[in-house]
This record gives sequence, structure tokens and C-alpha cells, in this order.
Amino acid sequence: MNTAAALPPLDALRGSLAQEAQALRDGKWQTAPAATLVPGDVVRLRLGNVVPADVRLIEGEYVDVDQSALTGESLPVTKKVGEDAYSGSIVKKGVMTTLVTATGSQTFFGRTAGLVQSAGAKSHFEEANNRIGNFLIILAVALAVVTIAVQLRHGDDFLRIGQFALLLLVAAIPVAMPAVLSMTMAMGARALAAEQAIVSRLEAIEELAGIDILFSDKRGMLTQNKLTLRHPASAMASILCGDIDSFMRCVSWK
Repeated sequence: MNTAAALPPLDALRGSLAQEAQALRDGKWQTAPAATLVPGDVVRLRLGNVVPADVRLIEGEYVDVDQSALTGESLPVTKKVGEDAYSGSIVKKGVMTTLVTATGSQTFFGRTAGLVQSAGAKSHFEEANNRIGNFLIILAVALAVVTIAVQLRHGDDFLRIGQFALLLLVAAIPVAMPAVLSMTMAMGARALAAEQAIVSRLEAIEELAGIDILFSDKRGMLTQNKLTLRHPASAMASILCGDIDSFMRCVSWK
């Protein structure tokens, strides 16, 4: 039986992301789960290892570390004694002994993820949900007011009118709509997890579904979330003539 296939999608993802580290425990090098590391632990890094925490290099010649997922640098960076290596980066060359300085949310990667999670901008889905809810609430209140006014004018019993208005408000206000939409998006997140995609915010599913054009940087570097488009000929201009103005003069001259 294939055990991995029998696991739920999120458990399978969690298992594939599990990391181990060579840590110095009781005077001997042992393989320990990365989750058990604490600041002050001594860890050995070698070729192919994923750095399990933020560490400071304390012994050895050097290591080449690929930290493109964190900084966008396309080439490995050489680290020597006294320098820091960040959690999530990959050792490409060398062997060094390191000292753990930060783990979990206190690492460079963890703080970056925390900044992303703390972004307070409302999604289009949330704004649309609020607009629909507000519209239905206002409509229900207006209908209740009109109904009460008409029934009082006809001399109906006030208690009966109040009961009818209350039923109208309960039926018209979409109390269950957020729960239903959340369950729908949760099912979408589960389907994406089966395709090895982790969804940290359910609203992101709807946001991604509404994208017409997606611009992606192959290095995955953090940006200011601002896209600037230049003249289509500017790339050729920079190659041939230095800038777009020189290019236009160059073309005109030719």
C-alpha cells in the first residue's frame, strides 16, 4: 500500500517539507528534526543541506549558499566564518560548523512571512461580499419600515406587525453567506493542496482566479509590488544606442 497516497493532502505536504539537521547533542553528532533546534545549538552544514534555521558560521573554510528564494540573488553566495546563513537557503558547496541564532518566526524567512501575513489590504472578494451584504441589509430594513408603516396605517395589530418585520429581517439578511463562501473556498484550497500548492489565505484563491495577466520574476525576489512598462523598443535601444532618445536619433539618422 502506498502510505503517501493514503495521507490527506495537507499531511502529505507537511511530510515533504520536513527537514532534519546534523546537530551536536551530548558531545556527538546526531540527526535531529529541524523543529527541535533552539538558539545555541551547534549544527553542521554540508553539500545539499537546507539550512534549518538562521545560523552563524563558526568553524570551517567556507560554504556556497543558494539563497535566491530569500534575496533573489541568482548565484550562490560564499559565506565564511563570522557570517550568517539564513533558514531555507541551500548549501551548494563546502562544509562548516554553525551556531543557531534564530528559529521559527524569528528567522529572516519567518519575519518576511510575518510581514506578508500582516498585510491589511482587503481582497476584491471580501469587498464584494461586504457590498452584497450591506445592500441586502439596507433593502431588508427599508422593506421592514415600509411594511410597518403600511400595516399601521391599516390599523393592524402592532405585535403581529413586529413579528412579520422580524421574520423579514431574519430571512433577508445573509447571515450564513460568509460561512458558505468560506466552506466553498476551503474545498478549493484542499484541491490545490492535492496539487502541491499551499494556500495561506482563502481569499487568495478568488484573487488568483480573477487574474488576466500574471507577471512573474523567475528569481522570486521580493519587490515593491509596482510594475513599470517602458517603450517596447527601449531594450533594443539600450543595446544599440544606449537609451531610447539615442535610439530614435540613430534610427532617424539611418
